[in-house]
Amino acid sequence: MSFDYEQSIWGARTATLKLSDPAAFRLRQALHALKNLPAGAKVLEVGSGAGQFIRGLKKARPDLLCFGIDISQEAIREATKFADGVTYAVSTATDLGFSDNYFEAVVIFDVLEHVPDPADFLLRANRVLKPGGRFYGFVPCEGDGLSLWHILDRVGLKKDLTKRFAGHIQYFSRGALQNLLIKAGFKNINCRYSEHILGQILGVVAFYLMARQAKSQTNGSQINNEQYFARQNTSGLARLFKDFVNSLVYSESVLLTRVASPNVHVFAKK
Repeated sequence: MSFDYEQSIWGARTATLKLSDPAAFRLRQALHALKNLPAGAKVLEVGSGAGQFIRGLKKARPDLLCFGIDISQEAIREATKFADGVTYAVSTATDLGFSDNYFEAVVIFDVLEHVPDPADFLLRANRVLKPGGRFYGFVPCEGDGLSLWHILDRVGLKKDLTKRFAGHIQYFSRGALQNLLIKAGFKNINCRYSEHILGQILGVVAFYLMARQAKSQTNGSQINNEQYFARQNTSGLARLFKDFVNSLVYSESVLLTRVASPNVHVFAKK
């Protein structure tokens, strides 16, 4: 079953730097990648969904000109409802819709594992960057030896859960990701890491819970991991516990950011 990106979208909130925000560490790394960009510099998020991250970047750096594109018309429709100062547009799988050497920076979050041709995707991202332009990407490498998903797959327990509930079709190793970036023309490639142990365990548990819920659904509606958590009505002690756990995952990522994990934050230049 193919994943329907019109029925199920991501990014219907705004990323913040709060420790309890699951998006905080990724936003922090993206801001690091954009550090010292001059006012008026143009930044593009490819695969922006409904704008969660590019909206967070714009809020933290209102002096930048921010753009978000996505193949999902529904996601872009949701994004444009926010008065966030970001320019949104629908793209296609083969055309980003911008001329060569246009942006000072391009960012992606959880996108490369969704695309049929990641090599071509990275070439197009490189094309729209100005010479010396910056690239940041967060990529979960499910095919890496350090990935809990990879271990579960080896013993037959993965069950295509990330494909069914997140649309993942690429399962990189860290080495394969590095080679793709080099072939696309990126230079000065550096990596940081996140969600080493606790973050991975929580992610796997969440997907198994989604699979369990999907069995009880009778309407055939599609659900993704972000929507699943948004539907969980947590309040009082439950909300405090959730925030505490998210803060632990954030702290784990900060403390171990130089230690390899399958959740890779890539920094590179054209």
